[in-house]
Amino acid sequence: MPVRPVDLVNVERVVMARIETVPKPSIAMPDRRPEVPLERYRERLRTTSEMMARHGLDHLVVYGDRERAADLHHLTGIDPRFEEGILVLARDGSATVLLGNENRGRGDVSELGLRVRLFQELSPQGQVRDRPTQLETILGEAGLDSGCQVGVVGGKSFSAGFVSDPERSLAVPSYLADAVRNVVGADHVRNAQQLFVHPEVGLRSINTAHEVAEAEYASAISSLAVHRAAAAITVGERADRLADMLSDGGVQRSVHPMVNFGERTRLGVVSPIDQRVELGDAFQIAFGLKGSLTCRSGIVAHGPGDLEPATAEFFEALTLNYFDTVVAWYRAVRIGATGGEVHAAADTVRDDSLFRFSLNPGHTLGYEEWLESPFSPGNPTPLRSGLLLQGDIIPEYDGPTVGANIEDGVALADEELRASLAETYPEAYDRIQQRRDYLAETIGVQLDASVLPLSNTPLWHAPYVLDQSRALTV
Repeated sequence: MPVRPVDLVNVERVVMARIETVPKPSIAMPDRRPEVPLERYRERLRTTSEMMARHGLDHLVVYGDRERAADLHHLTGIDPRFEEGILVLARDGSATVLLGNENRGRGDVSELGLRVRLFQELSPQGQVRDRPTQLETILGEAGLDSGCQVGVVGGKSFSAGFVSDPERSLAVPSYLADAVRNVVGADHVRNAQQLFVHPEVGLRSINTAHEVAEAEYASAISSLAVHRAAAAITVGERADRLADMLSDGGVQRSVHPMVNFGERTRLGVVSPIDQRVELGDAFQIAFGLKGSLTCRSGIVAHGPGDLEPATAEFFEALTLNYFDTVVAWYRAVRIGATGGEVHAAADTVRDDSLFRFSLNPGHTLGYEEWLESPFSPGNPTPLRSGLLLQGDIIPEYDGPTVGANIEDGVALADEELRASLAETYPEAYDRIQQRRDYLAETIGVQLDASVLPLSNTPLWHAPYVLDQSRALTV
């Protein structure tokens, strides 16, 4: 039986956090980008076929486009952000991928044993369309036939109470949904997204050393970029110029960059504009790359003396309790804990007179920034080895406009996965151990052995951003 991470009986809200002179972490940046080997893609296709058989599916139709790229990319390596793509995978492992004019020449796809079929309607509007073929014809050639059971992936699954039939509702374009239903019959088509994203068993939720190394590389880049931009904040600087410091190193972005000040920080996920920084502004900087996101939010000041007394009092109280809540989340996360237990551990420390959880306090990470979330009240989903998790506690409050946010990614890894990571990616594993040591020795947060911090600035945050020498600790 898993050990409960926190005894939730008679827990008092004691302020442990402090703002003190804290040395910044000094962790080397990776200099080689890990690449997922071709055999790992073959393994993903095999595993998906096995999952289809367990769920009674004869075929899986996987759609990808600019906003819904992850599932197709996971199985084929194709990044469909320029042209859409469609994969038809049979239970026996045979597969056809439909590509547009500019993607069809990919040699790595043929190395996976995928049959490539040109479907020019996937190409940008106005490009040549000199080889017309009905989509139903191509689907039939790929093996779909009347009465076979088909799962459709590429977007999201749906919840009861929001659509009339969640199992049959599809988040792919109408032309594709209509064609699949026309070929096999509407009653034989269902939404299969949870096969990929479920936080306990999803095909994209449970990762190997290869995916953890990819996320670690991306997280090192995103965390350094956010730290660099935050350290460059000065009164009078422009948000859009600070955003220029958020370089991605060629890694796919999972969200648009966010650099905002003052009342714009209350708008949430908005892009930077030519906004000038003023003393006393709240600030928000967030940057996400494939498998990672780093966010920091605080206030543009050297200390309480730069703020109105009421604002200073509220900001300090909010920031300290917020950090205590984040620390409780980190201490609770481990293999075997349930999402509900981690939620309760953080929620018990949170002072509800100061803030509420705006969203789930954490979620799983993948190609996209938010994959799924087991972190809700009473959620029984156990946290498993191979998960990528985002500590994502966004406070909602009624006081003056200030900022409090710390987001970084971690991986959960049992002894076997840790050994695989250490053997295959020793430099990444060494950086992870340095981050664990920094958290324990400098920030005062001891992690469970299964928790691997991925950010190069793990929990380091200067809430008064104009004084980079003082940061949060416990």
